[in-house]
Amino acid sequence: MSFFARRWNRHDNLLLVMTDISKDRRVPYTVIGGYLGAGKTTLLNQLLRENDGKRLAVIVNDFGDIGIDADLIVGHEGDTISLANGCICCTISDGLVTVLDELRRRADHIDHVVIEASGVSDPVRIGQYAGPFGFELRGVIVLADAEQIRRQVGDKYVGDTVISQLRGADIVLLTKTDLVDDEQLIEVRHWLDDLVPGAMVVDAPFGQLPNAIVLGDIEPTIRTDDRPPVHAVGYDTWNVTASEPVEQRSLDAFVESLPLGVLRVKGFVHLVDDPEYRCVLQVVGRRATVVRGDPWNGEVPGTRLVVIGKPGTLVGSRSGGMMLH
Repeated sequence: MSFFARRWNRHDNLLLVMTDISKDRRVPYTVIGGYLGAGKTTLLNQLLRENDGKRLAVIVNDFGDIGIDADLIVGHEGDTISLANGCICCTISDGLVTVLDELRRRADHIDHVVIEASGVSDPVRIGQYAGPFGFELRGVIVLADAEQIRRQVGDKYVGDTVISQLRGADIVLLTKTDLVDDEQLIEVRHWLDDLVPGAMVVDAPFGQLPNAIVLGDIEPTIRTDDRPPVHAVGYDTWNVTASEPVEQRSLDAFVESLPLGVLRVKGFVHLVDDPEYRCVLQVVGRRATVVRGDPWNGEVPGTRLVVIGKPGTLVGSRSGGMMLH
Protein backbone atom coordinates (compact mmCIF):
# COMPACT_ATOMS: atom_id res chain seq x y z
CA MET A 1 0.00 0.00 0.00
CA SER A 2 1.23 3.49 -0.75
CA PHE A 3 0.18 6.98 0.18
CA PHE A 4 0.17 10.27 -1.62
CA ALA A 5 1.31 13.57 -0.16
CA ARG A 6 0.21 16.73 -1.87
CA ARG A 7 0.84 20.43 -1.62
CA TRP A 8 -1.18 22.82 -3.76
CA ASN A 9 -1.61 26.54 -4.23
CA ARG A 10 -4.58 28.64 -5.29
CA HIS A 11 -3.92 27.66 -8.92
CA ASP A 12 -4.19 23.96 -8.05
CA ASN A 13 -0.61 23.18 -9.02
CA LEU A 14 0.15 19.88 -7.30
CA LEU A 15 3.28 18.13 -6.14
CA LEU A 16 2.68 14.36 -5.90
CA VAL A 17 4.93 12.12 -3.80
CA MET A 18 4.50 8.35 -3.66
CA THR A 19 6.12 6.18 -0.98
CA ASP A 20 5.56 2.92 0.85
CA ILE A 21 3.82 2.87 4.22
CA SER A 22 4.96 0.61 7.03
CA LYS A 23 2.38 -1.86 8.32
CA ASP A 24 3.25 -0.84 11.87
CA ARG A 25 1.20 1.83 13.62
CA ARG A 26 2.46 5.28 12.66
CA VAL A 27 1.96 7.89 15.38
CA PRO A 28 0.77 11.30 14.08
CA TYR A 29 3.42 14.02 14.16
CA THR A 30 2.82 17.78 13.91
CA VAL A 31 5.41 20.55 13.75
CA ILE A 32 4.70 23.98 15.25
CA GLY A 33 7.01 26.65 13.85
CA GLY A 34 7.32 30.41 13.62
CA TYR A 35 9.76 33.14 14.47
CA LEU A 36 10.57 34.17 18.04
CA GLY A 37 7.61 35.70 19.86
CA ALA A 38 4.97 34.45 17.41
CA GLY A 39 3.01 32.63 20.12
CA LYS A 40 4.19 29.01 19.92
CA THR A 41 4.33 28.71 23.72
CA THR A 42 0.73 29.90 24.07
CA LEU A 43 -0.46 27.35 21.52
CA LEU A 44 1.46 24.47 23.10
CA ASN A 45 0.14 25.28 26.56
CA GLN A 46 -3.38 25.28 25.12
CA LEU A 47 -2.81 21.82 23.66
CA LEU A 48 -1.50 20.48 26.94
CA ARG A 49 -4.30 22.03 28.96
CA GLU A 50 -7.09 21.04 26.58
CA ASN A 51 -5.83 17.72 25.22
CA ASP A 52 -9.32 16.16 24.96
CA GLY A 53 -8.08 12.88 26.41
CA LYS A 54 -5.27 12.46 23.90
CA ARG A 55 -1.90 11.31 25.19
CA LEU A 56 0.40 13.92 23.72
CA ALA A 57 4.17 13.89 23.58
CA VAL A 58 5.36 17.47 23.20
CA ILE A 59 9.00 18.08 22.29
CA VAL A 60 10.44 21.46 23.24
CA ASN A 61 13.88 23.01 23.14
CA ASP A 62 13.89 23.63 26.87
CA PHE A 63 11.31 23.21 29.63
CA GLY A 64 11.79 26.82 30.61
CA ASP A 65 10.66 27.96 27.17
CA ILE A 66 7.21 26.43 27.44
CA GLY A 67 6.34 27.31 31.04
CA ILE A 68 4.18 24.25 31.73
CA ASP A 69 1.38 24.93 34.20
CA ALA A 70 2.61 23.69 37.58
CA ASP A 71 -0.64 21.95 38.51
CA LEU A 72 -0.28 19.62 35.51
CA ILE A 73 3.16 18.30 36.46
CA VAL A 74 3.25 15.02 38.40
CA GLY A 75 6.83 13.93 37.82
CA HIS A 76 10.16 15.01 36.38
CA GLU A 77 12.82 12.52 35.36
CA GLY A 78 15.84 13.59 33.34
CA ASP A 79 14.71 15.24 30.13
CA THR A 80 11.07 14.17 30.47
CA ILE A 81 8.21 15.72 32.43
CA SER A 82 5.09 13.66 33.13
CA LEU A 83 1.77 15.49 33.24
CA ALA A 84 -1.39 14.63 35.14
CA ASN A 85 -3.48 14.36 31.95
CA GLY A 86 -1.39 11.52 30.52
CA CYS A 87 0.79 13.77 28.37
CA ILE A 88 4.57 14.08 28.53
CA CYS A 89 7.08 16.76 27.59
CA CYS A 90 10.60 16.05 26.39
CA THR A 91 13.52 18.39 25.73
CA ILE A 92 15.96 17.94 22.88
CA SER A 93 19.05 18.58 24.98
CA ASP A 94 20.59 15.38 23.58
CA GLY A 95 19.31 15.98 20.06
CA LEU A 96 16.05 15.43 18.22
CA VAL A 97 17.09 12.04 16.84
CA THR A 98 17.63 10.69 20.35
CA VAL A 99 14.22 11.92 21.52
CA LEU A 100 12.38 10.52 18.50
CA ASP A 101 14.06 7.15 18.94
CA GLU A 102 12.93 7.06 22.58
CA LEU A 103 9.36 8.09 21.70
CA ARG A 104 9.22 5.39 19.04
CA ARG A 105 9.82 2.82 21.78
CA ARG A 106 6.85 4.28 23.69
CA ALA A 107 4.54 4.54 20.66
CA ASP A 108 1.83 2.35 22.22
CA HIS A 109 1.39 4.99 24.94
CA ILE A 110 1.32 8.05 22.67
CA ASP A 111 -1.55 9.33 20.51
CA HIS A 112 0.19 12.31 18.89
CA VAL A 113 3.65 13.92 18.85
CA VAL A 114 3.89 17.71 18.67
CA ILE A 115 7.25 19.37 18.26
CA GLU A 116 8.03 23.03 18.77
CA ALA A 117 10.62 24.13 16.21
CA SER A 118 12.94 26.82 17.51
CA GLY A 119 12.22 30.33 16.32
CA VAL A 120 15.14 30.35 13.88
CA SER A 121 14.86 26.78 12.56
CA ASP A 122 13.25 25.31 9.44
CA PRO A 123 10.04 23.50 10.52
CA VAL A 124 9.76 21.66 7.19
CA ARG A 125 13.18 20.09 7.66
CA ILE A 126 12.22 19.06 11.18
CA GLY A 127 9.08 17.47 9.75
CA GLN A 128 11.23 15.30 7.49
CA TYR A 129 12.59 13.49 10.53
CA ALA A 130 9.18 11.91 11.14
CA GLY A 131 9.16 9.12 8.57
CA PRO A 132 12.32 7.16 9.41
CA PHE A 133 11.22 6.92 13.06
CA GLY A 134 7.78 5.53 12.29
CA PHE A 135 5.85 8.78 12.70
CA GLU A 136 3.36 10.17 10.18
CA LEU A 137 3.75 13.86 9.44
CA ARG A 138 0.29 15.39 9.72
CA GLY A 139 1.20 18.98 9.10
CA VAL A 140 3.50 21.95 9.54
CA ILE A 141 1.77 24.89 11.25
CA VAL A 142 3.73 28.14 11.22
CA LEU A 143 2.72 31.03 13.47
CA ALA A 144 3.05 34.64 12.30
CA ASP A 145 2.66 37.66 14.57
CA ALA A 146 0.14 39.94 12.82
CA GLU A 147 1.75 42.99 14.41
CA GLN A 148 5.40 42.13 13.72
CA ILE A 149 5.59 39.75 10.75
CA ARG A 150 6.15 42.42 8.05
CA ARG A 151 8.95 44.01 10.04
CA GLN A 152 10.56 40.61 10.63
CA VAL A 153 10.47 39.72 6.92
CA GLY A 154 12.08 43.06 6.11
CA ASP A 155 14.93 42.53 8.59
CA LYS A 156 18.18 41.91 6.70
CA TYR A 157 19.37 39.39 9.30
CA VAL A 158 16.30 37.21 9.84
CA GLY A 159 14.05 38.01 6.86
CA ASP A 160 15.11 35.03 4.74
CA THR A 161 14.54 32.65 7.66
CA VAL A 162 11.03 33.96 8.30
CA ILE A 163 10.09 33.78 4.61
CA SER A 164 11.35 30.19 4.40
CA GLN A 165 9.24 29.24 7.42
CA LEU A 166 6.10 30.77 5.92
CA ARG A 167 6.59 29.15 2.51
CA GLY A 168 6.96 25.72 4.08
CA ALA A 169 3.73 25.92 6.07
CA ASP A 170 0.65 23.80 5.47
CA ILE A 171 -1.23 26.34 7.60
CA VAL A 172 -0.08 29.86 8.52
CA LEU A 173 -1.55 30.80 11.87
CA LEU A 174 -1.87 34.58 12.14
CA THR A 175 -1.54 35.30 15.85
CA LYS A 176 -2.05 38.41 17.99
CA THR A 177 -4.74 39.67 15.63
CA ASP A 178 -6.33 41.26 18.68
CA LEU A 179 -3.40 43.71 18.78
CA VAL A 180 -4.08 45.23 15.34
CA ASP A 181 -7.10 47.06 13.99
CA ASP A 182 -9.30 45.79 11.16
CA GLU A 183 -7.51 47.83 8.49
CA GLN A 184 -4.09 46.56 9.56
CA LEU A 185 -5.39 42.98 9.62
CA ILE A 186 -6.69 43.26 6.06
CA GLU A 187 -3.36 44.76 4.96
CA VAL A 188 -1.29 41.94 6.48
CA ARG A 189 -3.55 39.29 4.94
CA HIS A 190 -3.12 40.85 1.48
CA TRP A 191 0.61 41.11 2.09
CA LEU A 192 0.77 37.40 2.97
CA ASP A 193 -1.19 36.57 -0.19
CA ASP A 194 1.50 38.31 -2.24
CA LEU A 195 4.43 36.87 -0.26
CA VAL A 196 3.17 33.28 -0.06
CA PRO A 197 0.62 32.75 -2.85
CA GLY A 198 -1.93 30.10 -1.96
CA ALA A 199 -0.99 30.02 1.73
CA MET A 200 -3.69 28.70 4.05
CA VAL A 201 -3.95 31.60 6.52
CA VAL A 202 -6.05 31.31 9.69
CA ASP A 203 -6.64 34.07 12.25
CA ALA A 204 -5.92 33.13 15.86
CA PRO A 205 -6.54 35.95 18.33
CA PHE A 206 -4.95 35.21 21.71
CA GLY A 207 -3.19 32.20 20.13
CA GLN A 208 -6.31 30.03 20.14
CA LEU A 209 -6.83 27.38 17.45
CA PRO A 210 -9.26 24.45 17.71
CA ASN A 211 -7.57 21.15 18.49
CA ALA A 212 -9.50 19.63 15.59
CA ILE A 213 -7.27 21.61 13.24
CA VAL A 214 -3.96 21.16 15.09
CA LEU A 215 -4.37 17.49 16.05
CA GLY A 216 -7.11 16.29 13.76
CA ASP A 217 -9.28 15.01 16.60
CA ILE A 218 -12.43 14.86 14.49
CA GLU A 219 -14.30 11.68 13.80
CA PRO A 220 -16.14 10.73 10.60
CA THR A 221 -19.87 10.32 11.01
CA ILE A 222 -22.59 8.49 9.12
CA ARG A 223 -24.54 11.67 8.35
CA THR A 224 -25.94 11.50 4.83
CA ASP A 225 -25.27 14.03 2.12
CA ASP A 226 -28.82 15.37 2.06
CA ARG A 227 -28.57 16.59 5.64
CA PRO A 228 -27.55 20.22 6.24
CA PRO A 229 -23.95 20.98 7.22
CA VAL A 230 -22.97 21.19 10.88
CA HIS A 231 -21.72 24.64 11.84
CA ALA A 232 -18.97 24.55 14.44
CA VAL A 233 -18.35 27.70 16.48
CA GLY A 234 -16.24 29.98 14.31
CA TYR A 235 -15.84 27.35 11.58
CA ASP A 236 -17.96 25.47 9.06
CA THR A 237 -18.08 21.68 9.28
CA TRP A 238 -19.40 19.45 6.51
CA ASN A 239 -19.90 15.69 6.31
CA VAL A 240 -19.27 13.90 3.01
CA THR A 241 -20.34 10.28 2.49
CA ALA A 242 -20.42 7.74 -0.33
CA SER A 243 -21.94 4.28 -0.10
CA GLU A 244 -20.28 2.88 -3.24
CA PRO A 245 -16.51 2.21 -3.50
CA VAL A 246 -14.55 5.23 -4.70
CA GLU A 247 -11.96 5.16 -7.46
CA GLN A 248 -8.57 6.70 -6.78
CA ARG A 249 -9.09 9.28 -9.52
CA SER A 250 -12.34 10.39 -7.87
CA LEU A 251 -10.56 10.82 -4.55
CA ASP A 252 -7.81 12.79 -6.28
CA ALA A 253 -10.40 15.03 -7.94
CA PHE A 254 -12.17 15.58 -4.61
CA VAL A 255 -8.95 16.70 -2.92
CA GLU A 256 -8.02 18.96 -5.84
CA SER A 257 -11.48 20.59 -5.79
CA LEU A 258 -11.42 21.52 -2.10
CA PRO A 259 -12.08 25.26 -1.69
CA LEU A 260 -9.14 27.37 -0.53
CA GLY A 261 -10.73 27.95 2.87
CA VAL A 262 -10.76 24.24 3.81
CA LEU A 263 -8.42 23.71 6.77
CA ARG A 264 -8.92 20.08 7.68
CA VAL A 265 -10.38 16.88 6.25
CA LYS A 266 -10.38 13.54 8.01
CA GLY A 267 -12.17 10.28 7.52
CA PHE A 268 -12.41 6.82 6.01
CA VAL A 269 -12.44 6.06 2.30
CA HIS A 270 -13.67 2.82 0.69
CA LEU A 271 -11.34 2.54 -2.31
CA VAL A 272 -12.06 0.33 -5.31
CA ASP A 273 -8.40 -0.73 -5.46
CA ASP A 274 -8.23 -1.72 -1.77
CA PRO A 275 -11.75 -2.79 -0.81
CA GLU A 276 -10.90 -4.93 2.24
CA TYR A 277 -9.36 -2.07 4.22
CA ARG A 278 -10.56 1.34 5.33
CA CYS A 279 -8.19 3.96 3.97
CA VAL A 280 -7.69 7.05 6.10
CA LEU A 281 -7.67 10.43 4.35
CA GLN A 282 -6.00 13.34 6.13
CA VAL A 283 -5.87 16.90 4.80
CA VAL A 284 -4.14 19.65 6.79
CA GLY A 285 -4.06 22.95 4.96
CA ARG A 286 -2.24 22.18 1.73
CA ARG A 287 -1.06 18.70 2.71
CA ALA A 288 -3.07 15.58 1.90
CA THR A 289 -2.27 11.94 2.67
CA VAL A 290 -4.13 8.67 2.50
CA VAL A 291 -2.91 5.51 4.22
CA ARG A 292 -4.28 2.01 4.62
CA GLY A 293 -6.03 1.59 7.95
CA ASP A 294 -7.65 -1.42 9.63
CA PRO A 295 -9.81 -4.01 7.86
CA TRP A 296 -13.55 -3.30 7.84
CA ASN A 297 -14.05 -6.36 10.08
CA GLY A 298 -17.72 -6.92 9.29
CA GLU A 299 -18.63 -3.23 9.30
CA VAL A 300 -20.48 -2.08 6.18
CA PRO A 301 -17.78 -0.36 4.09
CA GLY A 302 -18.35 3.22 3.06
CA THR A 303 -16.68 6.60 2.70
CA ARG A 304 -17.25 9.00 5.60
CA LEU A 305 -15.37 12.31 5.77
CA VAL A 306 -15.51 15.44 7.92
CA VAL A 307 -14.47 18.75 6.35
CA ILE A 308 -13.63 21.85 8.42
CA GLY A 309 -13.27 25.26 6.81
CA LYS A 310 -13.17 28.93 7.61
CA PRO A 311 -16.60 30.57 7.93
CA GLY A 312 -18.35 30.76 4.58
CA THR A 313 -16.02 28.26 2.89
CA LEU A 314 -18.64 25.59 2.43
CA VAL A 315 -21.53 27.79 1.28
CA GLY A 316 -22.86 26.25 -1.91
CA SER A 317 -20.16 23.58 -1.81
CA ARG A 318 -22.56 20.73 -2.55
CA SER A 319 -22.78 22.04 -6.09
CA GLY A 320 -19.13 23.02 -6.18
CA GLY A 321 -17.35 19.69 -6.16
CA MET A 322 -17.59 18.78 -2.47
CA MET A 323 -18.98 15.38 -3.36
CA LEU A 324 -17.45 11.98 -3.99
CA HIS A 325 -18.72 9.87 -6.89
